[in-house]
Amino acid sequence: MNQNSLSLLVSFVVLVLLQVLLFSKMHLFGFINPMVYLLFLVIYPFKGNQTLFILLGFSIGFSIDFLSQSGGAHTLSALTVAYLRPFLIRNAFGVTAEIPTHFQNDNRTLNKLIFLALLLGVHHLIYFSLVFFSWSAVFLIVKYSLFTFLFSLLLIALTSRFYKRLNDS
Repeated sequence: MNQNSLSLLVSFVVLVLLQVLLFSKMHLFGFINPMVYLLFLVIYPFKGNQTLFILLGFSIGFSIDFLSQSGGAHTLSALTVAYLRPFLIRNAFGVTAEIPTHFQNDNRTLNKLIFLALLLGVHHLIYFSLVFFSWSAVFLIVKYSLFTFLFSLLLIALTSRFYKRLNDS
C-alpha cells in the first residue's frame, strides 16, 4: 500500500466519521446539514481507476447511510456523482484543456470552483429529490438544495485548502 492509497483511506475514514458524528448533527437555521464527506469525491485523483472510484463512491454513501440510519439517499446520490465525475471534470476544465492529475494540483481557481459547484449541485439535487420524493415538495427540494449547497461549497472549499497545505508539507 503506497502513501497515496493510505492517504485516501485515512481521508475516507476521517470524512465519514466527521460527517456522521459532527456535520449530520449540525442543523444550521433548522435545516442545513453540510455534506463535507463529498470532499472525498473531490480529492480522489482525476486520473485514478474509475471502477475503483465508483466502488468507493458507493462505499462512502453506504457508510454514511448505514451509520446515520438514513434510507439510502446518500448512497444513490454519491454513486451517481461518482459515475458522472469524468463528465463533470470535462465540463469544468474544458474538453480540450489539459486536465490536472489532482484537484489540489491545479491553480485554476475558477475551474476548481465550477467543478465543485457542478459536483455538489448534482449531488444535492439528487439527494433532496430522494429525501422528499414528491412533486408537491419541489420548492422544498430547491430550498434545501440551494442552502445546503452554499454551505457545503464554503466548507469544502475551505477544507480542500487546508488539505492541500497538509499534503504540501
